[in-house]
Amino acid sequence: MAMLLLLLVLITSTSAQTPIYMYNFCNSTQKSLSTSYQSNVNNLFLWYNSDSATGRESNHTILGNNNNGHDDVVYGSYDCRGDIADQFCRFCINSAINEITQRCPNGVSAVIWYDLCIIRYSNQNYFGKVVLTPSWNISGSKSVKDSTELGKAEDLMRSLMRKMTEENRSWATSEFNWSDTEKRYGLVQCSGDLNSDGCIECLETLLDKIRQCCGTKVTWAVVAPSCGIKFDDQKFYQLTENTGSSSPVPNPGNISYLTC
Repeated sequence: MAMLLLLLVLITSTSAQTPIYMYNFCNSTQKSLSTSYQSNVNNLFLWYNSDSATGRESNHTILGNNNNGHDDVVYGSYDCRGDIADQFCRFCINSAINEITQRCPNGVSAVIWYDLCIIRYSNQNYFGKVVLTPSWNISGSKSVKDSTELGKAEDLMRSLMRKMTEENRSWATSEFNWSDTEKRYGLVQCSGDLNSDGCIECLETLLDKIRQCCGTKVTWAVVAPSCGIKFDDQKFYQLTENTGSSSPVPNPGNISYLTC
């Protein structure tokens, strides 16, 4: 998932379109990658494509082994935002594959976010670990009316996190009654390799970042490799036959990056 992201950009429309590149991080080497490691990365890209075509929204795998003296193992995963239909998940994954091969041609490890998906790979095993860097955030232009709104938003998002845990899922969406005339909408999501405790740890850490990056804004999202969180005053998800969720057109808004 997430992730993975989710991903979690500001939405102004609800019809599905081409996924939008958001951000990437590459851990590259000045030396050429070994032939066996590069071959495993290429095979991982093929696996992303074929596995996402089965209708899964998230999965991870290991290619290669450390027993042949080449140390060519690659760990890889993908996550689509839980509220999008299968065909848009696969389309997003394919777009991410094409982009990451251009942006990280010599990457020992890499992560790339689109608005609706994330793909990651590394020569180190990150499965089941809470990975919070690099992270990025996005916020809208509309400012909150007073300082109490952020605390209210945080409480609502924590209730959504509890809902996700109770339903034993890696993502959840919800509509909140904000006032007599206004509603708010939320999405939380964790990568599919995290357990429930790791997921909550990741989301709580991102929620703490809101005061630093986006606390004065009505709409915001914060995303890391292992999880993502989004809050909006416009509904950005729709029910679909397969997922019970949506396929939006994103509006990137104002993006900033947190690498600490």
